Amino acid sequence: QDDQNLIAFLKEELLAENDVVTVGASEWSVALRFKNSANVSDERLHAALVNIYREAVTELNVPTQHDGQTLAEAEQRRRSIVFWLGTCSDDATKSFLLRLVADTAQNSSTRIIAVASYLRAANAQEAKEVLVRLLISESRMDSQTRSSIISHAHMAYTEAGQEKKRAIIESLYVALASEDAKWLFRVYDNILSHLSQQYADSRQRRDILKRLINATPTCLADELALPDLKARLDRLQKIKPTTDISTNLAVLNSRDFSQPPPGGDAVAVAAEVTTEPTTTTRVSGVTLRVLGGLLLIALAAIGMWSLMRTREPRH
Repeated sequence: QDDQNLIAFLKEELLAENDVVTVGASEWSVALRFKNSANVSDERLHAALVNIYREAVTELNVPTQHDGQTLAEAEQRRRSIVFWLGTCSDDATKSFLLRLVADTAQNSSTRIIAVASYLRAANAQEAKEVLVRLLISESRMDSQTRSSIISHAHMAYTEAGQEKKRAIIESLYVALASEDAKWLFRVYDNILSHLSQQYADSRQRRDILKRLINATPTCLADELALPDLKARLDRLQKIKPTTDISTNLAVLNSRDFSQPPPGGDAVAVAAEVTTEPTTTTRVSGVTLRVLGGLLLIALAAIGMWSLMRTREPRH
C-alpha cells in the first residue's frame, strides 16, 4: 500500500518542470526536496519511478487510445523521471540510465538528460568511463551531443567530491586532445580555463590549439571559430605556457582518483583558491543584511517622527 501511495504522489510531483533552473537551484532541486522530505531510499524511489516510466511509455506508444492531455502528461512524466533518477545512486538506477544513453531509438534530448543524471549519480570511476565512451571512443556521440555532454560534465563537477572532480576534469583533458571540431574547442576551453589555471597555462593547450588551427574544418562552424582560436593562441603564446597536463588515455585509464595526479592537482588548487572568497562573501552578506536592517529601522523611525510632527497642534 505504501508503494502505491508513493507512486500516486510521484505522478503529481513529476508534472512539475524539473528542467527549469531557478537561482541557486539545479535540474534536480524538485526531486531532491521530495526525496529528503519523504525520506525514501534510492531503491524504493527507483522502483516507483521506473513503474511510472513504463506506464508513460505504454501510453505514448498507443497515442490513438488517449486524449491530448493524457499524452502530454505521460511525456512530461517520462522526461521528468530521467531527471529524478539522477538523485539515486543505486546500481539498478545507473544501469537503467546507461541503457537509455545507449538506446538510439530514444530522442537526443532523452539521451542527453540520461547522461546528465548518470554523471550526477556516478562515482569517480564510473564518471570517467562514461565520458571516455561518449567523448573519446570510436562510438562517441556526434559533435552537437558532445557539446551538451561537456556542459553536463561541468555541472556534475560543481556538485562532486574531490575524487570525482579529478575524474571529470582529467577525462575532459583527454577528450579535448582527441577532439577534431574547432568550434568544440571553445566549449571545452571556456570550462577548463575556468576550472584549472594549470590547464589554462599548459603547453598541451597550446599544442591542441595549433593542431586544430591547422586541421581541415569539419563544418561551417569550424570556419567561423577559427579567428577566435587564433586569438586564444596569440594570448597564450604571449604569456609562454609553463605547466603540463596529461592528455594520455592510457594514463587516465590507470588513474587512482583518490590520489593527486603527477604534475599538479588542479582540483586541490581550485579548492584552496575558493575557500577564502567563500568566507568573505558570507561575511559580506551578513554585513549587508545587518546594514539593510539598520537602514529600515532608521527609515521607520524617521517616518514615525514625521507623522508625529504632522499631528502636533499648532500654537
